Amino acid sequence: MRNPLKISLVSLVVLFTLSFSTLFVNAGQKVLNINSGDASTTWYITGEQTLVMNGFDLTQQGLTFPATIDKVTLAVDTPVAGSPVDIVVYQDANGGSPVDATVAGQAQATISQSGVFTYTFPTPVTITQPVVWVGFYLPVNFKFLSDKSGSSVLTYWAWTPGGRFDLTKLSTATVFGPSNGTAPVSLNLNGIARITAEISSAAAGVPTTVPVTTAVAGNGQIAAAPNTDLSPLKVYPPACDTLFWDTADAGISYNGRIEPRCTAIWPGYAPAAPAGYTRMQLYYDITFYDNKGHAISDPLKIPVTHCIQANPADLDRAIVGIASGSPRSFKILPTLRVGNLVCAEIDRSGGISYFVPS
Repeated sequence: MRNPLKISLVSLVVLFTLSFSTLFVNAGQKVLNINSGDASTTWYITGEQTLVMNGFDLTQQGLTFPATIDKVTLAVDTPVAGSPVDIVVYQDANGGSPVDATVAGQAQATISQSGVFTYTFPTPVTITQPVVWVGFYLPVNFKFLSDKSGSSVLTYWAWTPGGRFDLTKLSTATVFGPSNGTAPVSLNLNGIARITAEISSAAAGVPTTVPVTTAVAGNGQIAAAPNTDLSPLKVYPPACDTLFWDTADAGISYNGRIEPRCTAIWPGYAPAAPAGYTRMQLYYDITFYDNKGHAISDPLKIPVTHCIQANPADLDRAIVGIASGSPRSFKILPTLRVGNLVCAEIDRSGGISYFVPS
């Protein structure tokens, strides 16, 4: 019946979220994401229009209520052209089954292409309760992505054969439940829909994610929590053996349709360091390719996190820079320090290196 998924940087005060695929968010924001792996499978809608939604427990997120959700995402494999999709955010005071959850926000949009679909609510959705559910009411033949790891108990499905049910009352769906093999859905999908949401604490500028240290004064670097998961990172081939890239960005955000490659370049070819900085690393050239093997010359819609293994003597001051344009020139990027790595979001092909303030 049904087979079994960046927020841009706006300041130097950034927070590390649950996965490298959503590495940076604005102060006071958190990406709600219950996916844990970077391998995806395709799920599809057959028979009748179906609501698919993920549940998020906010009790451990350090939020101050009321909070607001302004963006939600769905990883799309194959859309259905011309068919509208309903987007619904529910909140639930008592947890457990969301059958009694109430609508906090609702919208409608048309999804026309594959990739990560992001919907921004014109007015952020107010959340006052400890559990939220983010759902997409999808048309027949729509295909989307799921994370293959983890239980499906937090991905719920709802439909009514031969018709549309009332989205404001989940109890009106003929079939409603998790996709973990239990009735009435009776489908054990062994995965979690790639649905996320961006939530902000009521107090503007208050961090609502894992604890981080204070930004190092004056150099634009911020330190991540010591238990940050580095498993999505992959080192480039030996010539670029101190440069890592986030496989989840390419695998999830682009569904494997891009590939970054790296070449070590003689440092003498590197552009001059920006004023006030000294370049401290070998000069690497990275190029993004599409799934047809063509180099991508335009900026990426979703950046790919890159991390450089810095010299221990430089670690507390190291800042990542990217060189692009013609002639190339370096731009210093907001940088997150994770262990012995310094990381930044890279949104284009170019030269990459790290710097320290002069």
